[in-house]
Amino acid sequence: MVTHFHPMWPPTDPAIQCPKHWFENVFFINSLFNNRCMPWTWYIGTEFLYYLISPIFLLSLRQAPKIGMGLCVLTMLLSAGLNTVKQIESNFPPTQFLWRQPEMFNPNFIQHHIELYIKPQYRIGPYIIGIILGYYLANYQRMAVKPARSAKFVVIGWIVGFLCGFWALFGLYPSLQAWIWPIYHLVYGSIHRDVFAVSMAWMIYACHTGIGGIVNAVLSVKVLLPLSNLCYSVYLFHMIPVVLTYLLVPFPIWFDSQIPIFVHCLAQLALSYVFAIICTLVAEYPAHNIEAILLEPRQKKTTLKPAPTSNSELQLKGVPNL
Repeated sequence: MVTHFHPMWPPTDPAIQCPKHWFENVFFINSLFNNRCMPWTWYIGTEFLYYLISPIFLLSLRQAPKIGMGLCVLTMLLSAGLNTVKQIESNFPPTQFLWRQPEMFNPNFIQHHIELYIKPQYRIGPYIIGIILGYYLANYQRMAVKPARSAKFVVIGWIVGFLCGFWALFGLYPSLQAWIWPIYHLVYGSIHRDVFAVSMAWMIYACHTGIGGIVNAVLSVKVLLPLSNLCYSVYLFHMIPVVLTYLLVPFPIWFDSQIPIFVHCLAQLALSYVFAIICTLVAEYPAHNIEAILLEPRQKKTTLKPAPTSNSELQLKGVPNL
């Protein structure tokens, strides 16, 4: 059933597309092609490809840290360079606009999505930053004596982390306003994900090493734990309530203020968690249990019993150490 139509979203029919392209999702290669079945799951395939090649970076960091770090930096620079070249070739905007796009950029949303936005080679930078963070945290965990961080280090770290996150989120404004800043648009499109990853990496590092302060306290609230455990299922099923809520109201949807927008989004989020709970109980948890049964090492059962304590041993236990 065709559920929607817009130049940004062409007619799609999962009943036709998924029977033809289901194997792309099963083998996690959907992002290498046109992502035609369950299109919102493209990142699962992209991240799985990163997972396959991650031993190259992990082993190089372990065996030769300087070479491994150089390989990580080179990969990020190469990815950013390829992103820049693709933006220039196709006149793509720095990222996808889910609203009216300035006329100065290529208006073909689907072309941008298929050729650049979902392709692994253009967005590996944040994954590499995560690998580097994990490498440093693993080394930190092995330290017998943890290094003390000065107040200056903590303050500068939080300032840099905040500025990186702020620019990554709001640095798109010049592009949205169609300012003639071609170099800026290319730079933002090439590195804004990496910069955002740096911001998130600092926050994780700070919380893990005990300098997270109030941020760590808020993120450690126990009520967030079950929501975190459900987030993967929410990601898988969120498009169902999104499309459902769109079908239940007249199209196009008009919002007179920000409040109806928040109400609409909260309803979609609540329904997504309902679907996520069902998915987790029916599929995810049983799969984890089966995996634990099949893959976890089994302890060998023994019929041997501990030998009874002799009288001499009992007497020795009562003798004080000399």
